[in-house]
Amino acid sequence: MISFFLTLKRLLVAVFRILKERLFRSLLATLALIILSGTMFYKGVEGWTLFNSFYFAFTSLIPTSVSTGLIPQTDLSKWFTMIYLVVGMGVMLMVLIRVGLAVADFERLEEKRGNKK
Repeated sequence: MISFFLTLKRLLVAVFRILKERLFRSLLATLALIILSGTMFYKGVEGWTLFNSFYFAFTSLIPTSVSTGLIPQTDLSKWFTMIYLVVGMGVMLMVLIRVGLAVADFERLEEKRGNKK
């Protein structure tokens, strides 16, 4: 349990540091717009609830095998989903890579501080 909190601390510190970068902020804004557009599309076209639409729009962009139990039914939704995933996964991966690099940089800084003491 302690390792979870230490890892969470490293992640949060890294994210707060990387939020100072203009590129990361623009990536987050782009990702937010992509997820918002997906949420509104699925709510309007598929008739899903706002939460289910957001859940599908968000989890479909994360590179895992999580099954949402939601499947687009219309041809328009299927076409939109294909394009949405190609564009959205690229942006999501860029965000995840930047966060991963920030955590690695934090680890390197912590190591250097430990060696100096």
